[in-house]
Amino acid sequence: MLNINAKVQRIAVFSHIRPDGDTLGSMLGLANSLISAGKTVEMFCDGEIPDTFCILAGCELINATEFTAYDMLISVDCADIFRLGRYRDVFLAHKKTLNIDHHITNTRFAVENCIRAAASTCEIVYALIKDAGLPVDKRIAECLYSGILTDTGNFAQNNTTKESHIAAAELIGYGLDIEFLSDTMLSLTSKEKLKLIAYGISSMRFYSAERICLILIRQADLDRYGLKNTETDGIIRYAINCKGVLVGICLTESAPDVFKVSLRSKRTVNIANAAAAFGGGGHKQAAGCVLSGPAEEVIERIVRASELEIPL
Repeated sequence: MLNINAKVQRIAVFSHIRPDGDTLGSMLGLANSLISAGKTVEMFCDGEIPDTFCILAGCELINATEFTAYDMLISVDCADIFRLGRYRDVFLAHKKTLNIDHHITNTRFAVENCIRAAASTCEIVYALIKDAGLPVDKRIAECLYSGILTDTGNFAQNNTTKESHIAAAELIGYGLDIEFLSDTMLSLTSKEKLKLIAYGISSMRFYSAERICLILIRQADLDRYGLKNTETDGIIRYAINCKGVLVGICLTESAPDVFKVSLRSKRTVNIANAAAAFGGGGHKQAAGCVLSGPAEEVIERIVRASELEIPL
């Protein structure tokens, strides 16, 4: 339950670093609902917001103010305290904190922890909003639907459940343009990104008898096409969708010799274990971490860890 009584008037909501659709949808959906209920809510994220999600209501308010004093702090979609980035210490120091998440690896770092098995954190936030009798309108529904849409891969991944479809159906009932949301968040691509994708596909590497496919994106590649490192989401699909591949890997250089590692796997492989070996985490078929070092050394380490998860 959302234990937000009359004494709780000022609330800060946090998404995780390198934000995606689920953490942003959860934060924006919850914040908009609480604001509609008369609360003062401010939102924070230690990271750049991808342009894809800037269509969601309230996105322009993220990081719009300085962190001050709040009656309550809420994190969404953060499996551990480190996912809060620079806000870790202020969150841990606060006396009234709530952690809402769907990752089974969650470390329960808040005073109150609402951790449930679900395809997305947006499903949990939607259930909490309904249970608390908080407002839902089209803007809020769009935020929550977007997180379910993106974390289930357009309802195509095997983390999708009956509950995912039920929540989505209820949210669609608020008048959502689901074609627009699906196109914007999962399909439409700039010509610059298409060129980067073409380059990534042309330079794919295969390991472990072609059961692992890897795409490497260096900063120079991003510069060549005028893209930011937040604009590589989705490229990993081309690695994991290759016939015969069990593990797809996309390495994106975010700073000199620092790589954001995205991992995807087919149902027989628990790729979250490989991410966890380097301090990352996620789900059985979708996980990630950050690795530092020369590119070839990073590739060797993540490929070796991924191989350990592939059945003989």
